[in-house]
Amino acid sequence: MAGEQVVDFTKAVEKHRHKRMNDEKDAKFDEMRARFESVFPTKATPVKDYLKKKRAKKAGK
Repeated sequence: MAGEQVVDFTKAVEKHRHKRMNDEKDAKFDEMRARFESVFPTKATPVKDYLKKKRAKKAGK
């Protein structure tokens, strides 16, 4: 029993939550890229431009 590892569940939960949230965000951005690519095939960075515009509008409130 002396060699057992003790797991701190608060740290483990936070680590897994962070990974899951990043995976969900990446999936959301991949979906957005696919949608924008179909609408704006010649535009270089449509998702980045969209997010910048959205942040600027939110900061301007």
